[in-house]
Amino acid sequence: MTEAPAACEPPITPERTFALVVGIESYEIDGGLALSGPARDATRFADWLTGTAGVPQANVRLLLSPLSRDSAGATADPATRENVEDALLKDLPQRDGDLLWIYWAGHGFLDRAHQLLLPYSDATATHTTHLNLTSALHLWRSTTVGGGRFRDVVAITDACRIDTRWRGDRLGFGSVAYPVGQPVPARRQFVLYAARPGQAAANRAELGAGQFTDTLLRRLDGLTVADAVRDLVDIARAVQGDFADMKRNGRASQQPTFEIATSWDESPLFGDRWTDPSGSTGARVLDQLAWTELAELLKDFPRMPPHTYEAYRWAFEVADSAPPAGHCLPSTQLTEIARDLNNRQGTRPGVPLVLPFMQHLASRSRLSVWATAATAWVERTRERLGADPLPPPPPEPTVPPALHVRLTPESEDEYWLQLWTYQGDFENVGDSEQPLDLEAVRKALGDHLLTHKASAKPKRIEFHVPYELLEEPFETWEVPTGRPNKTASLGCWYEVVLRCPDEREGLVEEPWRTKWRWYETHGGRHPEAVHEVCDTDVTDGLADVLQLNEPPVCVLADVTEPLVPNALDAVIDSGIPIAVWRRPSATEKEPLRTALEMDSLDVAQLPTKLKHLRVRRQPLALLWDDPGRIPVRRSLSS
Repeated sequence: MTEAPAACEPPITPERTFALVVGIESYEIDGGLALSGPARDATRFADWLTGTAGVPQANVRLLLSPLSRDSAGATADPATRENVEDALLKDLPQRDGDLLWIYWAGHGFLDRAHQLLLPYSDATATHTTHLNLTSALHLWRSTTVGGGRFRDVVAITDACRIDTRWRGDRLGFGSVAYPVGQPVPARRQFVLYAARPGQAAANRAELGAGQFTDTLLRRLDGLTVADAVRDLVDIARAVQGDFADMKRNGRASQQPTFEIATSWDESPLFGDRWTDPSGSTGARVLDQLAWTELAELLKDFPRMPPHTYEAYRWAFEVADSAPPAGHCLPSTQLTEIARDLNNRQGTRPGVPLVLPFMQHLASRSRLSVWATAATAWVERTRERLGADPLPPPPPEPTVPPALHVRLTPESEDEYWLQLWTYQGDFENVGDSEQPLDLEAVRKALGDHLLTHKASAKPKRIEFHVPYELLEEPFETWEVPTGRPNKTASLGCWYEVVLRCPDEREGLVEEPWRTKWRWYETHGGRHPEAVHEVCDTDVTDGLADVLQLNEPPVCVLADVTEPLVPNALDAVIDSGIPIAVWRRPSATEKEPLRTALEMDSLDVAQLPTKLKHLRVRRQPLALLWDDPGRIPVRRSLSS
């Protein structure tokens, strides 16, 4: 049976509206997590629901865990795991309603899959029980909530969205996922967050209230439930504007954000409507002619081109919208990525997101004939659809000048030295006339760097070395500065990376090149780009695990000194092109992920990041083996 269109649905009424409202200030976790304000915030939100919004008191489940010094909500049930899950997963799904509000004030964390985890008041450090809000919303979009109930869900969280590993030394989040039935595409959800991923949600100390909730309630003041539901997008944008003003005045640092989920593939639509997705939003989308021509353009691509994820993100920037969280592409097929973009809408409805995506790909393509055809398709389609003009794509980043140093063994402790400069092309700038030991190599390198003009000074030094020289700390080599008797550590003045291209032959060559192509396509912030290795992971089968799929492309070898060679063996044997490990040091060793701030760092920034860490006396080595940037081998014989 065909479902009735949204326009035929009965209006939202207070009597058929239900809510779960939670405020947690006190946790069983020892120290450091107590909050002042969430219980009051939750009470105020419940008061709005049962006040001007008109929702019956019996339809609102209020759960509060206030601080002992705060008597607010003393008569409400505590926000324990049992009480929350009984309300949200058992009781409310059986109610006969059309609209569910979920409001949560308290701590919040994001796991590696970017799921929002909200600890219960009875969570402990070793067993941090929590509501997986992301999974719960999946449940509410499925047949698990049956009988045609609850066609709309609004979730509002006044909680931080920081990584679970930020408190990894103190919290023990286990895996939580709720049973999900078959998808119900007609169900709609609106999720409003107090902050973007990685941001904390601040309290207003003078009010004992959350800054986000206080701002939101001022926008909801006086509205009925029907008015609030109808105007949710406008309300959310008004709250964003309020925070933008506060940020300019130095009174806020967080940025609220919202998502509208209207399909089972988890595509958030950043549009002007959410209660009537079948109605026209005025957004431009591709017509059939555009799809026919686009299919012809994309048919000969055997794999995704470099910069695909960068092009995907830029499409949202052009539409003045935030891209989906997770730094992932929605598909491995260009046509499906285009379909995903066509199903989305930015705050500029005159820009079909497929057009800037294709324009970006064309601007970076090395296939000039295809790039010309793609650019013509974009402009032809834009004019036919009456879409807004597009800004030019961002230029490809300029390649920093680099000095490539190749050491080829002649004997156990002597090497032939060859030097190339690179900035778009390789130029040979010196070969040694005889084999040199490492001390002579260091002196020759220092002399070469002193003779460089400032305009030609390299930003990066890439050492192409045999495997056994990976243990040589080139980063700490002392080179002359030009002042009498003054030297500087090489890794504090230059980005220093190690290369092992001669080890990339045979079976390991294909995964090496495949992994680098994946890195160029998907970027360095994809959640699967980096793989962490500790001592217990260093086994005979580690290389087999690492080579199995296109990702990972980078290994953090957080291992003790005796196991570094074994970890590097696995890196080389599996084709991993990028790796970080520690040099021997007497200083205290913090976890590599902590030192590198990997939760917010792009892999592409590792050469620069390690330079900064070396200045702070953290000796780290970086393997950076780009298969597309290797100088042609020259004969060493005279």
